[in-house]
Amino acid sequence: MTDDAAVDAALVVREDGPIGRIELNRIEEGNSLTRHMMTHLGEHVAALSAKPQIKVVALQARGPVFSRGRDARGEPNDASAFDMRHQLFAPVLGVYAAMAAAPVPVVALVHGNATGFGAAMAAACDITLAAKAARFAFPEITHNIPPTLAMSTLVRKVPAKMLAFLIYSAKEFSADEAVSYGLASAVFPDQTFAQDAEGFLIRLAGRPRLVLETIKAYLNRSPDLSPAMASEYAGTLMALNRTAG
Repeated sequence: MTDDAAVDAALVVREDGPIGRIELNRIEEGNSLTRHMMTHLGEHVAALSAKPQIKVVALQARGPVFSRGRDARGEPNDASAFDMRHQLFAPVLGVYAAMAAAPVPVVALVHGNATGFGAAMAAACDITLAAKAARFAFPEITHNIPPTLAMSTLVRKVPAKMLAFLIYSAKEFSADEAVSYGLASAVFPDQTFAQDAEGFLIRLAGRPRLVLETIKAYLNRSPDLSPAMASEYAGTLMALNRTAG
């Protein structure tokens, strides 16, 4: 199978009315992704979210596991620091960047365990819905790897003391704990997760795209502003939204 064919098989992309869906489909590999697949994942997020008819992008997975993370098999260990940064690690950071840059909400539907890059990818989404039985973990330190890539997308979501504990301990934690730590948004019962999550997506996709874009723009930019500027930005966005079109 060629690289492109493998990507097409691993990432199932479709438009379902106003919902753009990306499904991880490497079931036998625990939905782990190669760097080539991650590059395409970021591109799919960007392409779907740019379409005016799409109001929300859903990241889902097939099989019992959401994602075991990064598939690093075959990656060189003797590359220069420059090559590692730009060839091996850029695809990971590109996924996080694409989710942040998408003008509409990106929602993760975590029905099963999410580990390493899989957990960070889910947390990087604007909204993360988890099934009660789902478990999360960042086990990189057990392999003597400092997971700074994952931490880069968690540092604004998880309190510093908790983030340090999760990374240093490699603790596996529950969906309820993920919500309390700031990695997930809501937990639904396992038996009704699919329908509960789908209901949320449908309700969200029923809102005007401009309203969704405005909310995301404020969520993304206001934390870096002073209180006075955050207030001014809020008023400006609201005025533009109310007078648009």
